[in-house]
Amino acid sequence: MSTDANMVAWTEVEAAAAKMFNVWSGGGELVWVKECWEHLSQGALTGNTTVMETTATHLRLVALARIYEEFCGCAWDENPETDAHTLAEDLEIDPVALGILAAASDKDDFDEASDDYELREAALLAVTDSMRSEIFVCLAKAYGGDVKLCSRMAQTNHSPDEDDDGDEFEVTGPNSAAYGFVTEGFTK
Repeated sequence: MSTDANMVAWTEVEAAAAKMFNVWSGGGELVWVKECWEHLSQGALTGNTTVMETTATHLRLVALARIYEEFCGCAWDENPETDAHTLAEDLEIDPVALGILAAASDKDDFDEASDDYELREAALLAVTDSMRSEIFVCLAKAYGGDVKLCSRMAQTNHSPDEDDDGDEFEVTGPNSAAYGFVTEGFTK
């Protein structure tokens, strides 16, 4: 694990991640997100030298949680669809930095917002959606391609101690939706 002072360490987000990645009871998804955090760190996506950078880093964890929940929906029809506000509640998200990051988004993304809560939720969704591509590129490279990334994600719905029987991920039937989600860069 990177100990660079200019990076947000896993230990700084671990408690928040434990609340965010809880679709399954076995703990496999938390092991995976910790791996992902290391890959994001190696890809220079966990910086903390400025308020903007730290906010963006924390939002990448929210994006990863949203991506994972959607993957679970595709792979196992189990998506808790947690709102972004709840996912981000235990992370330091500077409101001005969030606004600046959201400013690059399509203004239509905010048309339905009628109060501060809805506006913040729309901003969180817009920013985390915009991060999907960079997260996909980083993780696909780290895992050795989209098939291996999808295969690794498919191993997260149980305890890491459980035997997988060496099953390889195959793109068939139920797996095709999950594979499509991954290969399309984590897009819906």
